[in-house]
Amino acid sequence: MTGDNHVMIGGKLLGRGLPILVQTMYDSALPRERQDLEQLVRRIGTLNSMGCDIIRFSYPSSDDHESFSYLCKQSPIPVVADIHFDYRLALDAISCGCQKIRINPGNIGARWKVDEVVKSALDNHVAIRIGLNSGSLPKGNDPVPKLMSDTALEYLDWFEQAGFTNTVVSLKASDTDLTLEANRRFASLSDYPLHLGVTEAGSVVSAITRSTWALGQLLSEGIGNTLRISITGDIETEVQAGVELLRTLGLRKKGIRVVSCPRCGRHSFDSQGFLQSVEQELLTIDKDLTVAIMGCQVNGPGEAKSADLAITGIGNSIFLYEKGKLVRKVEKHEAKQALLEAIEHAE
Repeated sequence: MTGDNHVMIGGKLLGRGLPILVQTMYDSALPRERQDLEQLVRRIGTLNSMGCDIIRFSYPSSDDHESFSYLCKQSPIPVVADIHFDYRLALDAISCGCQKIRINPGNIGARWKVDEVVKSALDNHVAIRIGLNSGSLPKGNDPVPKLMSDTALEYLDWFEQAGFTNTVVSLKASDTDLTLEANRRFASLSDYPLHLGVTEAGSVVSAITRSTWALGQLLSEGIGNTLRISITGDIETEVQAGVELLRTLGLRKKGIRVVSCPRCGRHSFDSQGFLQSVEQELLTIDKDLTVAIMGCQVNGPGEAKSADLAITGIGNSIFLYEKGKLVRKVEKHEAKQALLEAIEHAE
């Protein structure tokens, strides 16, 4: 079974040979007040500047219709509605103007209900993600990876019978081996785009470790077109982790690459505190630069040689390097502004 290899999600094109897209999922109920919605749109804008391409929202009730409609219209990136159990919620979310819905056809109900959703998506140019987790599959005796892959292929056949191919598939498990096997099997049988993720991966350290292990292998094999690093934590961290994985694999170039030391007893410059103070701004700068933040003069000059910009210090004296050359000495309280100015003028 093959798709046309390309899926349109709002203004984003997804498929083989195209950039891997980073996603996150909003972690709270939708706000109702206009000022809160406006604040959320600004937050989405920040996520976008960090490298987030798509954002998903739970849509558990049509009571969210007005708020969700506002977000679909105002968001700078495509909006996805996460639907469970009630096909009418999928129809309502589509009417709000979302660019994609995520459903598991197996928990929507009767086949005719799935067909209604597919027809509405087709009529409104909305993409669908078939989302299958290892814990929500039809009963069967086959190994879980085979059951996941075969179930997705069956649902894709339903969609194709309705003339719908604007489909993405996700096959997720909390077990990394199951995730790897299911996605490898599906990719060997179908050209439909895959959204990658390890579900319920845990807190920051465990989630990033497990997700990087599984998703890094799949992406290195040419499998996967979009991803989410699912973390029990801030969604900004999810985006940062996803972007950094793609940069590490050479699949995304833009953005500041930070090199910073873990700190040791030699430090006379609080590199950890400085990085925390400036990291949020660094993550939103769309320049292909390497910035080194070092805690002492032992490694600082050496790291500066291979970095576009580097900063280190001795006590209250902070030293800024460009392409390995010392260009400026400032006081500690001036260091952040000096670095940001240097980045602004860097080519």
